Amino acid sequence: MAASRNDTHGGNLFERMQLFVDGLAEQSERFGLPLELIMVEWNPPADRPPLAEALRWEPTENFQPQVITVPPDIHRTYPHADGLPLFQMIGKNVGIRRAKAPYVLATNIDILLSDELFAFLKDGLKPNAMYRVDRYDVLAELDGPRLPTPAECRALPVLRQHSRDGLLYPQGQAPVVPAATSRPVRLALKPSIKRLGRIATATLDRLVLPKLHTNGCGDFTLTSRDVWQGMHGYPEWPEYSWHIDGVAMFQAYAAGVEMIDLKPPMVAFHLEHGVGSGWTPESRSLFDRLDAAGVPYLSTEEYGRLARKLVRTGGYQPYNDDAWGLANHDLRTEIPGRRHAAS
Repeated sequence: MAASRNDTHGGNLFERMQLFVDGLAEQSERFGLPLELIMVEWNPPADRPPLAEALRWEPTENFQPQVITVPPDIHRTYPHADGLPLFQMIGKNVGIRRAKAPYVLATNIDILLSDELFAFLKDGLKPNAMYRVDRYDVLAELDGPRLPTPAECRALPVLRQHSRDGLLYPQGQAPVVPAATSRPVRLALKPSIKRLGRIATATLDRLVLPKLHTNGCGDFTLTSRDVWQGMHGYPEWPEYSWHIDGVAMFQAYAAGVEMIDLKPPMVAFHLEHGVGSGWTPESRSLFDRLDAAGVPYLSTEEYGRLARKLVRTGGYQPYNDDAWGLANHDLRTEIPGRRHAAS
Protein backbone atom coordinates (compact mmCIF):
# COMPACT_ATOMS: atom_id res chain seq x y z
CA MET A 1 0.00 0.00 0.00
CA ALA A 2 1.03 3.60 -0.56
CA ALA A 3 -0.26 7.13 0.07
CA SER A 4 -0.33 9.94 -2.47
CA ARG A 5 -2.36 12.75 -4.04
CA ASN A 6 -2.78 14.08 -7.57
CA ASP A 7 -0.39 17.02 -7.47
CA THR A 8 2.98 17.79 -9.07
CA HIS A 9 5.12 16.74 -6.10
CA GLY A 10 8.65 15.90 -7.19
CA GLY A 11 7.94 16.39 -10.90
CA ASN A 12 6.20 13.87 -13.17
CA LEU A 13 4.29 12.49 -10.20
CA PHE A 14 1.45 11.26 -12.40
CA GLU A 15 3.89 9.31 -14.62
CA ARG A 16 5.68 7.81 -11.63
CA MET A 17 2.37 6.76 -10.07
CA GLN A 18 1.23 5.18 -13.34
CA LEU A 19 4.45 3.17 -13.59
CA PHE A 20 4.00 2.03 -9.97
CA VAL A 21 0.47 0.78 -10.70
CA ASP A 22 1.45 -0.76 -14.05
CA GLY A 23 4.43 -2.56 -12.56
CA LEU A 24 2.43 -4.25 -9.82
CA ALA A 25 -0.44 -5.11 -12.16
CA GLU A 26 1.85 -6.70 -14.75
CA GLN A 27 3.90 -8.68 -12.23
CA SER A 28 0.89 -9.96 -10.31
CA GLU A 29 -0.44 -11.46 -13.55
CA ARG A 30 2.88 -12.78 -14.81
CA PHE A 31 3.78 -14.44 -11.50
CA GLY A 32 0.22 -15.46 -10.60
CA LEU A 33 0.42 -13.74 -7.23
CA PRO A 34 -2.87 -12.31 -5.87
CA LEU A 35 -2.22 -8.73 -4.84
CA GLU A 36 -4.38 -6.17 -3.05
CA LEU A 37 -3.11 -2.67 -3.89
CA ILE A 38 -4.43 -0.01 -1.52
CA MET A 39 -3.77 3.55 -2.65
CA VAL A 40 -4.64 6.12 0.01
CA GLU A 41 -5.45 9.45 -1.59
CA TRP A 42 -4.76 12.04 1.09
CA ASN A 43 -6.21 15.53 0.89
CA PRO A 44 -7.00 15.43 -2.85
CA PRO A 45 -6.64 18.80 -4.65
CA ALA A 46 -9.99 20.31 -5.61
CA ASP A 47 -8.76 21.32 -9.08
CA ARG A 48 -7.54 17.88 -10.19
CA PRO A 49 -9.34 14.59 -10.89
CA PRO A 50 -9.20 11.91 -8.20
CA LEU A 51 -6.65 9.14 -8.61
CA ALA A 52 -9.33 6.53 -9.30
CA GLU A 53 -10.18 8.47 -12.46
CA ALA A 54 -6.84 10.01 -13.38
CA LEU A 55 -4.75 6.83 -13.43
CA ARG A 56 -5.20 3.84 -15.71
CA TRP A 57 -6.35 0.82 -13.73
CA GLU A 58 -6.76 -2.70 -15.07
CA PRO A 59 -8.02 -4.91 -12.23
CA THR A 60 -7.89 -8.67 -12.74
CA GLU A 61 -8.48 -11.73 -10.62
CA ASN A 62 -4.93 -11.35 -9.28
CA PHE A 63 -4.60 -7.55 -9.24
CA GLN A 64 -7.20 -5.98 -6.96
CA PRO A 65 -6.68 -2.21 -6.51
CA GLN A 66 -8.69 0.16 -4.35
CA VAL A 67 -8.44 3.87 -3.58
CA ILE A 68 -9.30 5.11 -0.08
CA THR A 69 -9.81 8.86 0.19
CA VAL A 70 -8.92 10.98 3.22
CA PRO A 71 -10.73 14.26 2.53
CA PRO A 72 -9.35 17.78 3.09
CA ASP A 73 -11.56 18.40 6.13
CA ILE A 74 -9.75 15.60 8.00
CA HIS A 75 -6.36 16.81 6.77
CA ARG A 76 -7.04 20.31 8.13
CA THR A 77 -7.50 18.97 11.67
CA TYR A 78 -3.75 18.28 11.93
CA PRO A 79 -1.12 20.84 12.94
CA HIS A 80 1.03 22.12 10.05
CA ALA A 81 -1.63 21.12 7.52
CA ASP A 82 -0.97 24.29 5.53
CA GLY A 83 2.73 23.54 5.12
CA LEU A 84 2.44 19.80 4.50
CA PRO A 85 -0.32 18.68 2.10
CA LEU A 86 0.28 14.97 2.76
CA PHE A 87 0.91 13.28 6.12
CA GLN A 88 2.49 10.25 4.53
CA MET A 89 2.77 7.91 7.48
CA ILE A 90 -0.73 8.59 8.78
CA GLY A 91 -1.95 7.94 5.24
CA LYS A 92 -0.06 4.67 5.12
CA ASN A 93 -1.65 3.66 8.41
CA VAL A 94 -5.08 4.19 6.84
CA GLY A 95 -4.20 1.53 4.27
CA ILE A 96 -2.42 -0.81 6.69
CA ARG A 97 -5.38 -0.73 9.10
CA ARG A 98 -7.83 -1.69 6.32
CA ALA A 99 -5.69 -4.28 4.53
CA LYS A 100 -7.18 -7.77 4.31
CA ALA A 101 -4.10 -9.69 3.14
CA PRO A 102 -2.02 -11.58 5.74
CA TYR A 103 1.13 -9.63 4.74
CA VAL A 104 1.28 -5.89 4.14
CA LEU A 105 3.99 -4.04 2.21
CA ALA A 106 4.27 -0.34 3.03
CA THR A 107 5.87 1.35 0.03
CA ASN A 108 5.71 4.51 -2.08
CA ILE A 109 4.21 5.49 -5.42
CA ASP A 110 7.56 5.79 -7.23
CA ILE A 111 8.74 2.23 -6.55
CA LEU A 112 9.12 -0.78 -8.84
CA LEU A 113 9.98 -4.26 -7.58
CA SER A 114 12.55 -6.47 -9.26
CA ASP A 115 11.27 -9.71 -10.76
CA GLU A 116 13.48 -11.67 -8.37
CA LEU A 117 11.88 -9.90 -5.41
CA PHE A 118 8.37 -10.39 -6.73
CA ALA A 119 9.02 -14.11 -7.25
CA PHE A 120 10.22 -14.39 -3.63
CA LEU A 121 6.94 -12.94 -2.38
CA LYS A 122 5.05 -16.00 -3.63
CA ASP A 123 6.66 -18.32 -1.11
CA GLY A 124 8.51 -18.35 2.15
CA LEU A 125 7.22 -15.29 3.99
CA LYS A 126 7.28 -15.81 7.74
CA PRO A 127 4.61 -14.23 9.99
CA ASN A 128 6.91 -12.88 12.71
CA ALA A 129 9.48 -11.34 10.39
CA MET A 130 10.08 -7.95 8.79
CA TYR A 131 11.63 -7.88 5.33
CA ARG A 132 13.86 -5.18 3.88
CA VAL A 133 15.66 -4.75 0.56
CA ASP A 134 18.20 -2.39 -0.98
CA ARG A 135 16.82 0.54 -2.95
CA TYR A 136 18.20 1.31 -6.40
CA ASP A 137 17.64 4.88 -7.63
CA VAL A 138 17.14 5.19 -11.40
CA LEU A 139 16.47 8.20 -13.62
CA ALA A 140 13.74 7.53 -16.18
CA GLU A 141 12.81 9.80 -19.09
CA LEU A 142 9.24 10.70 -18.21
CA ASP A 143 8.77 13.76 -20.44
CA GLY A 144 9.03 11.93 -23.75
CA PRO A 145 6.26 11.07 -26.20
CA ARG A 146 5.94 7.57 -24.70
CA LEU A 147 5.99 6.47 -21.09
CA PRO A 148 8.65 3.80 -20.60
CA THR A 149 7.51 0.42 -19.39
CA PRO A 150 8.28 -0.75 -15.83
CA ALA A 151 10.66 -3.34 -17.32
CA GLU A 152 12.55 -0.61 -19.19
CA CYS A 153 12.85 1.41 -15.99
CA ARG A 154 14.16 -1.58 -14.06
CA ALA A 155 16.90 -1.98 -16.69
CA LEU A 156 18.21 1.59 -16.29
CA PRO A 157 21.68 2.34 -14.84
CA VAL A 158 21.64 2.62 -11.06
CA LEU A 159 22.47 6.09 -9.72
CA ARG A 160 22.59 5.09 -6.05
CA GLN A 161 22.25 1.94 -4.00
CA HIS A 162 20.80 2.38 -0.51
CA SER A 163 22.19 -0.63 1.32
CA ARG A 164 22.35 -1.74 4.92
CA ASP A 165 26.00 -0.67 4.98
CA GLY A 166 25.34 2.81 3.61
CA LEU A 167 25.04 4.68 0.34
CA LEU A 168 26.85 3.27 -2.68
CA TYR A 169 27.39 4.78 -6.14
CA PRO A 170 27.65 1.94 -8.68
CA GLN A 171 28.74 4.38 -11.41
CA GLY A 172 31.62 5.60 -9.27
CA GLN A 173 30.44 9.09 -8.38
CA ALA A 174 27.51 10.94 -6.91
CA PRO A 175 24.97 12.48 -9.31
CA VAL A 176 25.29 16.23 -9.80
CA VAL A 177 22.35 18.13 -8.32
CA PRO A 178 21.60 21.85 -8.07
CA ALA A 179 23.24 23.52 -5.11
CA ALA A 180 21.17 23.92 -1.99
CA THR A 181 20.30 27.34 -0.64
CA SER A 182 23.49 28.90 0.59
CA ARG A 183 23.75 29.74 4.25
CA PRO A 184 26.20 32.12 5.92
CA VAL A 185 29.16 30.43 7.56
CA ARG A 186 29.67 31.37 11.19
CA LEU A 187 32.96 30.51 12.84
CA ALA A 188 32.09 29.99 16.47
CA LEU A 189 32.65 27.54 19.30
CA LYS A 190 29.06 26.42 19.72
CA PRO A 191 28.67 24.77 16.28
CA SER A 192 31.90 22.86 16.91
CA ILE A 193 30.61 21.60 20.26
CA LYS A 194 27.34 20.66 18.60
CA ARG A 195 29.18 18.68 15.94
CA LEU A 196 31.20 16.90 18.60
CA GLY A 197 27.96 16.05 20.39
CA ARG A 198 26.55 14.55 17.21
CA ILE A 199 29.70 12.48 16.72
CA ALA A 200 29.46 11.22 20.30
CA THR A 201 25.77 10.36 19.82
CA ALA A 202 26.49 8.51 16.58
CA THR A 203 29.26 6.54 18.30
CA LEU A 204 26.90 5.61 21.14
CA ASP A 205 24.25 4.48 18.66
CA ARG A 206 26.74 2.20 16.91
CA LEU A 207 27.64 0.62 20.25
CA VAL A 208 24.17 0.02 21.68
CA LEU A 209 21.80 -0.21 18.70
CA PRO A 210 21.39 -3.16 16.34
CA LYS A 211 22.45 -2.47 12.76
CA LEU A 212 19.06 -2.46 11.07
CA HIS A 213 18.59 -1.83 7.35
CA THR A 214 16.87 1.53 7.77
CA ASN A 215 18.26 3.10 4.56
CA GLY A 216 15.27 3.84 2.35
CA CYS A 217 13.04 1.75 4.61
CA GLY A 218 9.97 3.87 3.85
CA ASP A 219 10.09 2.51 0.30
CA PHE A 220 9.92 -1.16 1.29
CA THR A 221 8.87 -2.47 4.69
CA LEU A 222 7.09 -5.81 4.50
CA THR A 223 5.70 -7.69 7.48
CA SER A 224 2.60 -9.51 8.59
CA ARG A 225 -0.65 -7.74 9.33
CA ASP A 226 -0.34 -9.03 12.91
CA VAL A 227 2.99 -7.24 13.39
CA TRP A 228 1.58 -4.00 11.99
CA GLN A 229 -1.37 -4.39 14.37
CA GLY A 230 0.99 -4.94 17.30
CA MET A 231 2.87 -1.72 16.50
CA HIS A 232 -0.37 0.19 15.78
CA GLY A 233 1.26 1.12 12.50
CA TYR A 234 3.71 3.97 12.10
CA PRO A 235 3.84 6.73 14.73
CA GLU A 236 1.17 9.25 13.72
CA TRP A 237 3.11 12.42 14.34
CA PRO A 238 1.89 15.46 12.35
CA GLU A 239 5.25 16.24 10.82
CA TYR A 240 7.37 15.36 7.82
CA SER A 241 8.03 11.63 7.63
CA TRP A 242 11.81 11.83 8.11
CA HIS A 243 13.00 8.91 10.32
CA ILE A 244 9.44 7.83 11.26
CA ASP A 245 9.81 4.76 9.03
CA GLY A 246 12.94 3.80 10.95
CA VAL A 247 11.19 4.16 14.33
CA ALA A 248 8.73 1.46 13.26
CA MET A 249 11.62 -0.88 12.47
CA PHE A 250 13.05 -0.44 15.95
CA GLN A 251 9.58 -1.05 17.41
CA ALA A 252 9.41 -4.36 15.58
CA TYR A 253 12.95 -5.33 16.58
CA ALA A 254 12.25 -4.51 20.23
CA ALA A 255 9.20 -6.79 20.11
CA GLY A 256 11.28 -9.74 18.91
CA VAL A 257 10.32 -9.62 15.24
CA GLU A 258 12.97 -11.27 13.06
CA MET A 259 14.64 -8.72 10.78
CA ILE A 260 15.42 -10.19 7.35
CA ASP A 261 17.46 -8.30 4.76
CA LEU A 262 16.95 -9.73 1.30
CA LYS A 263 19.95 -9.48 -1.00
CA PRO A 264 20.24 -8.17 -4.57
CA PRO A 265 18.92 -8.83 -7.14
CA MET A 266 15.87 -8.74 -4.83
CA VAL A 267 15.63 -4.94 -4.79
CA ALA A 268 13.22 -2.02 -5.03
CA PHE A 269 13.79 0.45 -7.87
CA HIS A 270 13.09 4.09 -7.04
CA LEU A 271 12.11 6.45 -9.84
CA GLU A 272 14.15 9.58 -9.15
CA HIS A 273 12.19 12.68 -8.14
CA GLY A 274 13.05 16.35 -8.20
CA VAL A 275 15.56 17.76 -5.72
CA GLY A 276 13.88 19.08 -2.57
CA SER A 277 10.63 17.16 -2.95
CA GLY A 278 11.97 14.20 -1.02
CA TRP A 279 15.35 13.37 0.47
CA THR A 280 18.27 13.51 -1.95
CA PRO A 281 21.59 12.67 -0.26
CA GLU A 282 23.58 15.22 -2.32
CA SER A 283 21.37 18.17 -1.29
CA ARG A 284 19.75 19.71 1.75
CA SER A 285 17.04 21.45 -0.27
CA LEU A 286 14.36 19.33 1.40
CA PHE A 287 15.25 20.56 4.88
CA ASP A 288 15.61 24.15 3.71
CA ARG A 289 12.08 23.93 2.31
CA LEU A 290 10.67 22.35 5.48
CA ASP A 291 12.40 24.90 7.70
CA ALA A 292 11.07 27.77 5.60
CA ALA A 293 7.52 26.38 5.87
CA GLY A 294 7.80 25.76 9.61
CA VAL A 295 7.19 22.02 9.17
CA PRO A 296 8.83 19.93 11.92
CA TYR A 297 10.71 16.69 11.38
CA LEU A 298 12.43 14.20 13.66
CA SER A 299 16.08 15.10 14.24
CA THR A 300 18.71 12.40 13.98
CA GLU A 301 19.56 12.93 17.66
CA GLU A 302 15.95 12.47 18.79
CA TYR A 303 15.60 9.47 16.48
CA GLY A 304 18.59 7.87 18.18
CA ARG A 305 17.13 8.53 21.64
CA LEU A 306 13.82 6.95 20.64
CA ALA A 307 15.56 3.92 19.14
CA ARG A 308 17.69 3.38 22.26
CA LYS A 309 14.63 3.59 24.51
CA LEU A 310 12.69 1.12 22.36
CA VAL A 311 15.52 -1.41 22.36
CA ARG A 312 16.15 -0.98 26.09
CA THR A 313 12.49 -1.33 27.11
CA GLY A 314 11.38 -4.12 24.75
CA GLY A 315 7.96 -4.87 23.30
CA TYR A 316 6.08 -3.03 20.56
CA GLN A 317 5.55 0.14 22.63
CA PRO A 318 2.95 1.58 20.21
CA TYR A 319 2.83 5.36 19.95
CA ASN A 320 -0.77 5.44 18.70
CA ASP A 321 -4.02 4.61 20.48
CA ASP A 322 -6.55 2.03 19.31
CA ALA A 323 -8.02 4.46 16.76
CA TRP A 324 -4.82 4.50 14.70
CA GLY A 325 -5.21 4.62 10.94
CA LEU A 326 -8.33 6.80 11.26
CA ALA A 327 -10.23 3.69 12.35
CA ASN A 328 -13.11 5.79 13.67
CA HIS A 329 -13.72 7.46 10.32
CA ASP A 330 -15.87 6.22 7.46
CA LEU A 331 -13.68 6.83 4.44
CA ARG A 332 -14.75 6.56 0.83
CA THR A 333 -13.36 3.43 -0.85
CA GLU A 334 -13.48 3.07 -4.60
CA ILE A 335 -12.58 0.09 -6.77
CA PRO A 336 -11.05 1.82 -9.79
CA GLY A 337 -11.76 0.41 -13.22
CA ARG A 338 -15.09 -1.05 -12.09
CA ARG A 339 -17.16 2.10 -11.62
CA HIS A 340 -18.09 0.88 -8.15
CA ALA A 341 -17.85 2.89 -4.93
CA ALA A 342 -18.66 2.19 -1.31
CA SER A 343 -18.34 3.98 2.00
